[in-house]
Amino acid sequence: MFGTFGNNANAQINKGRDSLVRLVDAKAAKLEELNGSPYRIVRGPARFLHNNTYLLCDSAVWNVNDNVIDAIGHVQIIQQDTYLVSDKLTYLSDQNLAQFRGNIVRLYNKKGDQLKTRYLDYFTSDSTAVFYNGGAMRSKDGQIIEGSNGKYEAETRSFSFEGDVEMFADSMFVVAERAIYNSNRDQAFFYDNITAWKERDTVFSNNAVYDNATSCLTLNKDNYVATDNQQIWADSIKYFRNNGFVEMMDNVQLQDDSQQTFLLGDKGTYQPDPMIALLTKNPVAGMWSEDKVRHQIKDSLGVVVRDSISIKRDTLFAKGDTLRMWQLPMYEVDSLEVVRAANRLKLIKQDPMEGIHAENKKYLDAYYKNKELLGKPKDPGIAAKDSLVKFEKMRDSLALITAASDSLSSKKLRDSLSNISARDSLNTHKDSLDSSAPVDSTLVTFMTMFRNVKMHRSDVAGACDSLIYTSLDSIARFYKDPILWSEEKNQFTADSIQVALRNNNLYKANLIENAMIVTREDSIHFNQIKSVEMVAYFDENDIYRFDAMGGVQAMLFFAERDTTITLMNQKECKILSAKIVNREIQRVQYVGDIKSDMIPTHNLEIEKQRLRGYTWRQDEMPAGRSAITERSVRASKRGSLKNIRFPIYPQVKIYFPEDHKLIHSLKQSIEEKIAQENREKEERKAAKELEKRQEEEQKAEEQQKQENSEEAKEKFREGVEVLDNRTEK
Repeated sequence: MFGTFGNNANAQINKGRDSLVRLVDAKAAKLEELNGSPYRIVRGPARFLHNNTYLLCDSAVWNVNDNVIDAIGHVQIIQQDTYLVSDKLTYLSDQNLAQFRGNIVRLYNKKGDQLKTRYLDYFTSDSTAVFYNGGAMRSKDGQIIEGSNGKYEAETRSFSFEGDVEMFADSMFVVAERAIYNSNRDQAFFYDNITAWKERDTVFSNNAVYDNATSCLTLNKDNYVATDNQQIWADSIKYFRNNGFVEMMDNVQLQDDSQQTFLLGDKGTYQPDPMIALLTKNPVAGMWSEDKVRHQIKDSLGVVVRDSISIKRDTLFAKGDTLRMWQLPMYEVDSLEVVRAANRLKLIKQDPMEGIHAENKKYLDAYYKNKELLGKPKDPGIAAKDSLVKFEKMRDSLALITAASDSLSSKKLRDSLSNISARDSLNTHKDSLDSSAPVDSTLVTFMTMFRNVKMHRSDVAGACDSLIYTSLDSIARFYKDPILWSEEKNQFTADSIQVALRNNNLYKANLIENAMIVTREDSIHFNQIKSVEMVAYFDENDIYRFDAMGGVQAMLFFAERDTTITLMNQKECKILSAKIVNREIQRVQYVGDIKSDMIPTHNLEIEKQRLRGYTWRQDEMPAGRSAITERSVRASKRGSLKNIRFPIYPQVKIYFPEDHKLIHSLKQSIEEKIAQENREKEERKAAKELEKRQEEEQKAEEQQKQENSEEAKEKFREGVEVLDNRTEK
């Protein structure tokens, strides 16, 4: 009947027996015989003494033979610093046991803790109490714990609970299967299926300790924390109730659902508002993408008989010595950083070949209109030069306002960025906004990695000293000897590299200063293209085009029909644009001041087959995901949280009704606050979806223009003999 406490209760019987019960004080007492047994009828106020325990009551019936006292009216038990109050009790002195039944009994200690229940056994020999059929305790500081059964030990001032355990502590709601509250240490120990709620945060563990002095909930087994956008796992977690701050140790995983990003490591911290996550031991970042892949099966006539869509998921893993990720609402982001991101985005969207193609199309249209009257068209190199100047001006203007471009010293970069706190937004542009206008609370994500940075994905790998990313432009910036590999065959190097991401997929890369692309043909021959700047274009992380601009040098190798490479084409020009099909360079366009030499490779010294600055660094490329981390990624637990019962505090409602009203009122206010935040979030989501649809429509329109442009370029290639612009295949 008592669960685990019942066995303990039975063990108290006959322990430390004191056979002598004294009636210390009473108004009157007389001996009467009832049903053949002697009874003392005591009228009080009366006071008994047994086991250094006082029993006080208004009246009592004392069975002399059985040594049992039935006390009635203003019943009290006082033993050292333990104090019990009720309307009646039965005291079995031979068993050192005071039984309270039916009416509310209140147990106090000198520290101010109070336990209430209707069924309680108090053992005077060792000052312990066992309750069952429900009870609730309120600590001196207002913490409340309830359970189906429980125990109180006066020596250690410990309250134990089991069965439907629920706790309320300073706006935190907790359920568990077992709990022990130690009043001396001001700590609560929880066991098995522990769940705690603090506003939007949900905490789970199978072994936890709550320290009231520090407001810290320490999780020790099967630990998990879910916030609004993040999920956290670790072998050891300290969750601070006041501000939601989290300390994590060993097997750490922090997942950001909104950014499709997770962090792994062995030591870190997390704070929620503003969100800042810092990992300093074995840190790893992962960014996953989910793309729809269409599968069609056609019959012999080409008719689609089966059309299905599957989800292709891939993850980019990156590691470094230090990893930091933080978020700010848009209205708190430094206005200078917003300008920097806008300029980076503008630069990354630039197509340096657009001016050239537009100029060529103009000439070609005129040519086809009147072949006979058309003279030699203006040198398209002029258009190429204009396009290059436009691109360089854009880059130079960006460099003036981008601190990272001011100096490629990784130490300077690390020192400046490592001092950024989530609110180090300097002068936020919200001050310049009209206070009456709605602020943009969209969350902006920032991430930095420093020292020994390496990356790997199934189709892309990379390395650098420092990495910086922000969702303002979805551009990852790589500094100090950065390098990228695509499909193990293509190698990209530059003084700095900016990679643009869409849905966590690479779609464009700017190689800034001393740019070089090396493509392996075989173990000896490597196509090499070198220039001041380069832009690489990707589709599903696979390169399909690149443009080199400014002082272009190239060495391209060609094979005979038997696939043996016999020729090297050495080129110099102002601009080069190459198309890649099936991961092979298929079409190269050269523009402006073209110099070309075709050289046989037979007996050609290796040194003469290499451009200055050439290095093939495949040995530095991470061999696979395991080269970044072998740690597995935990699956989301958000769904399982829905099945966990939220505490309703039925015992508190009975024994502490005023506290129950306050708890219920707080719960309602939290729910209303969350509901309002959810409505605002849905409104922002709808606005974003509308903006996304508009962008997709614009993209489709631009794609159509691009297709039309491609048709024009095909015509241009057909009539290329009349233009001073050569194309080689």
